[in-house]
Amino acid sequence: MMEIYEGLKRCLEKKERAVIATIIGVEGSAYRREGAACLIREDGTVIGTVSAGCVEGDLFEHAKSVLETGIARQQHYDFRPEGDLLWGLGLGCNGALQVLLQPFDPVHDPACADKLFHMYETKVSCRKACMVGIVIESDDPAKLPVGSPYIFDQEYQETLYFLGGSNGFTQLEIEGVSVTMYLENVRPRPRLVVCGAGPDAIPLVQGAKALGWHVTLVDHRKEAISRDAFSAADELQLINRDDYDKLSIPDDAHVVVMTHNYLLDAMLVKALLPTSIPYLGVLGPRRRTDRILEESGMENDGSHPDMLSKLHAPIGLDIGADSPQEIALSILAELTCKRNQRTGQSLTLRKEPLHDRNRQAALQAQG
Repeated sequence: MMEIYEGLKRCLEKKERAVIATIIGVEGSAYRREGAACLIREDGTVIGTVSAGCVEGDLFEHAKSVLETGIARQQHYDFRPEGDLLWGLGLGCNGALQVLLQPFDPVHDPACADKLFHMYETKVSCRKACMVGIVIESDDPAKLPVGSPYIFDQEYQETLYFLGGSNGFTQLEIEGVSVTMYLENVRPRPRLVVCGAGPDAIPLVQGAKALGWHVTLVDHRKEAISRDAFSAADELQLINRDDYDKLSIPDDAHVVVMTHNYLLDAMLVKALLPTSIPYLGVLGPRRRTDRILEESGMENDGSHPDMLSKLHAPIGLDIGADSPQEIALSILAELTCKRNQRTGQSLTLRKEPLHDRNRQAALQAQG
C-alpha cells in the first residue's frame, strides 16, 4: 500500500498518468486477496502486485485502453482448471480474480486524481480503522462515474458495519445516485518501535518498512540515530540516556528492545511490560531477560496475569538465524504471526484454508 501511495505521489508531482489495478473479487485460491493493488505507469512500470506475475503483463495492455478513454473497467481472470486452458499457463491456482482498472490522470482529470491520491493517503495514515469505497456500477455515470473513490465519514461507517457491509460489494445511494460499491475496511498501518540504533537494527527497520509497518527508531546517541541507513524509519526519536523508562509508547505498538545494554534493556522491560502494548520482544539470551524479571520481581507478579504473555525473549522465530539479516527475518516473521494471530508453523502442517475469511474480518474489525 505504501509503495503505491509513493508511486501516486510521484505521478501527481510529475503530472504523469497511470492506472490503479485493484482486486475486488476472488473465487477459490489466489496469490493475493481482495484489496490488493498495483500501479501501472504509462511507461509499463508496475509498482506492487496483484498476482505472482501471471496477469500484470495482460493488465498493462488493458491499462492502455483505460488511459485512452479515461473510463474505468473491470477485467476477469479465471485460473481454475477449466479457465486456465484459455491462458495456457498451467498455473493451477484454482482461483478467479476480478480486477478493477482505474485511470489516474492528473493532467486531464485532476479532480479524480486528487480524490484517488487522498484515498491512498488516508489508507497509509489512518490511526483507526476506516472505510473506503469504489463505485463499480452507477445509475448516473455522468454524476458518479464507475471507478470513483469514496471515503466514508465515521457515522456512515458505523451504519455500514451494522449492516454487515464492511467488505465486498453493497448497494448504496451516494450523492443521490444508486450505486454498487466495493467496500474496503482499511486497517491502520501496524506500529513498530525499535529501541536501539545499532547496525543490526538496520535490516529490521528496512524490512519492517517494506512490510508496511510504521517504524519509530529510538536511541540516545545522536550519531547513531541520524545515520543514512535509517532513512526508512518513519520517525527518529532521540532521548536522554536516563529516560528510557519514561518512553511514551502507543498502546497498539509492537516494541523491539535491542540496545545491547543490560541497564537500558532493564529500564525498558520494567517500564513497558505493565503497559497495554501487545508485543514486547527482547534481543539476547533468555537468561539475560530472566535476570531482569527476577531483579524487578515481575516473574511472579500476579497483579498483571497477562503481562508475561506479551514478552518474547529470546525474540523471533526459531529459524536458526545468525546474521543481522536472518535475525531481522526471524523477528519480522514473529511480528507478522502475532499481528495475524497465526502460529508460525509450516504451512505443510496447516489443515485449514490459507485465507480464513472469518479471521480476516475479525482482524479488520479490530483495526
